[in-house]
Amino acid sequence: MIIILTGPAGSGKNTIANLYVRSKTKGADIDVDLLRWMYRQPHVALWEGEEGFRQLSVGARHACLLAKSFSDEGCDIAITDILTNDTARIYREGLEGYDYMIIKLDPSWDESLKRLRGKGTITDDEAKFVYDLQLKLTDFDKKINNTNMKPEEVMAQLETE
Repeated sequence: MIIILTGPAGSGKNTIANLYVRSKTKGADIDVDLLRWMYRQPHVALWEGEEGFRQLSVGARHACLLAKSFSDEGCDIAITDILTNDTARIYREGLEGYDYMIIKLDPSWDESLKRLRGKGTITDDEAKFVYDLQLKLTDFDKKINNTNMKPEEVMAQLETE
């Protein structure tokens, strides 16, 4: 099974992905942020315009290649990414024939911001850009409002699928 976790910054994607793959006999965690950071010159963040969105698409295509390779080795996979409707389509086309699900983690803005405070990874304005982008995402298979949920509670919902 391949789960694709999307959601705003601070939604718990990486925490849930880690729990998911560790609960499996064989598991792989594909953090698409790391794939995008391989694009060094120029590396452009999502909120920096058209090139940032192009690199988002490149990351999704590479994540599909890795996911298929790991799946062919018998691994369950968690992909963490910030999806748009366009990149959701890339995942759907790229993973056709594989067992996958797009899961949108959907905490409130206040909760996302609270979780981000102290991490120093992105600014509040950048976080708001990503949060608003996730509000526009309509192409997903399951949405989990994890505002008041512990990661283990989110995992319990995933395991019922």
